[in-house]
Amino acid sequence: MPTGHFTIGDLSFSFEGDLKELAHCQEIVREIKRAERRLRRASGAQKVYLIYDQDLEGERGTFDKMRLRAYDDAKNYTLDIGVTDNNPLGIYVGYDQNIEVYDREAGEVWQIDPEGNRVESSEGQHEMPAPEETAQQAPPTEQESGPPASSSAQEEPSRAEIERAAEALRKRVSTHPSEQLVGETTIPDGPLADKLGGFARYCGRDQGYLHRVLDAVGVSEVDQIAVGQVPDVIDMIKDEEVLRQNESFEPDDELPF
Repeated sequence: MPTGHFTIGDLSFSFEGDLKELAHCQEIVREIKRAERRLRRASGAQKVYLIYDQDLEGERGTFDKMRLRAYDDAKNYTLDIGVTDNNPLGIYVGYDQNIEVYDREAGEVWQIDPEGNRVESSEGQHEMPAPEETAQQAPPTEQESGPPASSSAQEEPSRAEIERAAEALRKRVSTHPSEQLVGETTIPDGPLADKLGGFARYCGRDQGYLHRVLDAVGVSEVDQIAVGQVPDVIDMIKDEEVLRQNESFEPDDELPF
């Protein structure tokens, strides 16, 4: 059986599977590489490490998590790696995740959004390591420092990557009542309204495009969209031809949701 060779952070590994599985693995690793470039740009470091944090404290007790992390002289820059059954590797990095920044000297925490803006961490959102974990927060001794590599242009997601992000978002909302409003809905990784906005940005859509989508579903704000309409909204965000078809309905026509 064919074997693929991949690198995530500072870990190189091999994966055995058929060509379809290996191609899927390569797409996932390509998405993770994009996340690594974000970490290098934010931190100014050349090296990104794959970290397995243990005994983290959360609302539901202690837990472990795999993460991507870069370091500068005083701060940690971290992106969490999620668990999924949608690909052979069983992991993913969210397309709209914020980088978490932890100042090791001051003990302060904030985030950097995908546009590079600083935002303060929401209360309860930051997961701090247990005291015995603190020693592992410092950068490894072999850390390389220097200017970020390939930081000029941000790579656009491929059609396959957009479709995969769309399918993951559809799956996350499928368990919620169809009549429930987006503004009242939170999925495992955050408020649904925020995730729809993040998906739109991931697809390169501006506010004007989003207003067209809202007009097509007959609402003025994202919060007013019904959960049952979300799959259609996702399709309109990722495919302008689908949006045009929905815009072509006359006022007396019956909408398909």
